[in-house]
Amino acid sequence: MGILIYLVPAFALWALIATGLAFVRGRQLRAESGELASTQDSLGRYQAALSQQKARAAATTLELESLQRSYAVLKQSLEEQEQNASEQLATTTGQVIPMVLVQRLDIANEIGTLFGHVARVARSLRRYSAYSRGHTAAEPATARYDLHWLADCLHSFDQLGHALLRGNVAALITACQDLLSMYEHYLKDGSGYNSRDTFQRLSNDVPLSEAIDAIRSIIVKATLAQDVQDAVQDDEVAANVG
Repeated sequence: MGILIYLVPAFALWALIATGLAFVRGRQLRAESGELASTQDSLGRYQAALSQQKARAAATTLELESLQRSYAVLKQSLEEQEQNASEQLATTTGQVIPMVLVQRLDIANEIGTLFGHVARVARSLRRYSAYSRGHTAAEPATARYDLHWLADCLHSFDQLGHALLRGNVAALITACQDLLSMYEHYLKDGSGYNSRDTFQRLSNDVPLSEAIDAIRSIIVKATLAQDVQDAVQDDEVAANVG
């Protein structure tokens, strides 16, 4: 019994110490487990970020390769264009390229269209001649009006010619504006002389729309050229004053 008196408190003390150590160890394990979970979570985020960076790097690489291919194609195309230009220059050396230039204003296409218009009007006029319809054939009832308007649509072309001869852009603009106003009026006139009737009936032989488009194109080009010329003159005046 005397020994038990000493053993019981010793066992109780040992149990208490063991319980305390177990509690402390449990807390340490829980802390280590939390740290491990946090570390694993951070590692997962880093791996996800690394995967995104790898994907972006792969996309950038593909884009770079595409740009390099495009650059190679453009470079080859430019070299071919330069080679073709050199060949064309060598071919055209010594040849005269016909152009209608007024103070560096190229209106060759428009003048060509107007020449075609003049030719169509002339062919239409020939149909009313005695040679075409015969000396004894009756004259069409609309002949006097048609002949008047067909001739009228050409009578002011001399203003256009004078402007081209002088190389005067301002005069060219004025001549074309007058001609355009006249042609537009032809298609609206409903008076007793009725130019609209003539040009509507003859629209297949003498289409005014092509001539009107050419005249408008000349006005646009000439106006732009005039604006550039005026700007240059203003700069020269300002430079001289300064």
